[in-house]
Amino acid sequence: MIQSYEDALAFLNERAAKLGMDFGLERMERVLERIGNPERKLPMVHIAGSNGKGSTLAFLKEILMTEGYDVASFTSPYLEKANEQIRINDDMITDEELVDLLNELMPILREADDEGGYLTTFEIYTILAFMYFERKHPSIALIETGLGGRLDSTNVITPMLAIITSISLEHTQILGSTLAEIAVEKAGIIKKGISVITGVESAEAIQPIMNKAEEEHAELYRIGMDFWPENRVLEEGEEGFDFCSKELNFSGLTLRMLGRHQLNNASLAVQACVLLDRKYDFPVREASIRSGLLKARWEGRFEQVSSNPAVILDGAHNLSGMKVLLQTIEERYKGRRIHFVFAALKDKDYQRMIKVIERRADSITFTQTRMERMNEAEELFKTSILKEKYIEENWQDAIRTACKRMRKEDVLVITGSLYFLAEARPFLIRDQK
Repeated sequence: MIQSYEDALAFLNERAAKLGMDFGLERMERVLERIGNPERKLPMVHIAGSNGKGSTLAFLKEILMTEGYDVASFTSPYLEKANEQIRINDDMITDEELVDLLNELMPILREADDEGGYLTTFEIYTILAFMYFERKHPSIALIETGLGGRLDSTNVITPMLAIITSISLEHTQILGSTLAEIAVEKAGIIKKGISVITGVESAEAIQPIMNKAEEEHAELYRIGMDFWPENRVLEEGEEGFDFCSKELNFSGLTLRMLGRHQLNNASLAVQACVLLDRKYDFPVREASIRSGLLKARWEGRFEQVSSNPAVILDGAHNLSGMKVLLQTIEERYKGRRIHFVFAALKDKDYQRMIKVIERRADSITFTQTRMERMNEAEELFKTSILKEKYIEENWQDAIRTACKRMRKEDVLVITGSLYFLAEARPFLIRDQK
């Protein structure tokens, strides 16, 4: 019996340390069947992709909430508290609800353990999310994959609609060493007869998605062909654009999530709303699309948490994400000195990420957290050839000393790992109060 929220986290964290990642759907399917398959009780949208999953979900969620729907969401990883992963609208599952659901699930987990079907921590969170959504009866659920798609624990669902945001080289030891191999894994979320929306544009990565959609008789909508953003306008703290498709246009849309890539993410969400409205009996008005896009936020994605000095948090955790971050910095802070505080996981392509940063950085401070998968600051430091580079193993001190080196008009960017941001963000928010 789990007595408290702290006990629940201890149980889940201990399981993560013991089991790590173990992919496959059989364990999930057996346990879900024993609890009555809660994942079948709700209309769902499934979102996969190398980058852009969270932002696309945030845009879509805000639009649907503006329309008046109760929107469930399951996302990962979390920034500050595990409960963030499971939400109805903006409300996280409470500590008490998490404990209650885990206790309800515990006898079945023990049975699975005895049978050798040990569920990973992420699998348990996924099941808890389905149980919670069944209990709360939201209008619709938005489900984000954890890693990949085909064998991801969330892939037990059959959604109305699937979104594949982007494909880039990531987790190559698990997903494959080419864009095509990774695309096969992401395309695994495509089910028979559903609608599929994708932001993937490269010829190598799109082909497996097209093949899978054809195999499943799933209608495919591609950015750049069936819908697209155009007429970008950069304003202070905003992005403006027009959404265009073969059927309709929405001109003068505005975002407060910055970067050229966010136009694509927002367009995926708009196209999803068009399909939900026209094919799946989820009416969405243009006014809700406009208002929802404007209100959407996603913490840790080019998020400015301080203006004096300017401090940006961005969860760029792979090479593609880092290139996008540097592009946005150049557009928004051209001509200003840019300083980085960087930490990265061991299994990421940190060498190439650092090379990208070095093209723009005036200084880099390398640091680390206590997380077991986190790379040592010394290893990151040795990788860099930048003249003005520093090493500070204590990440709080790394941020403080980087701020002290800055001039008034300089910009500090904290990046490299979402797990690093999960610790840095509350520290910086508290520091501003």
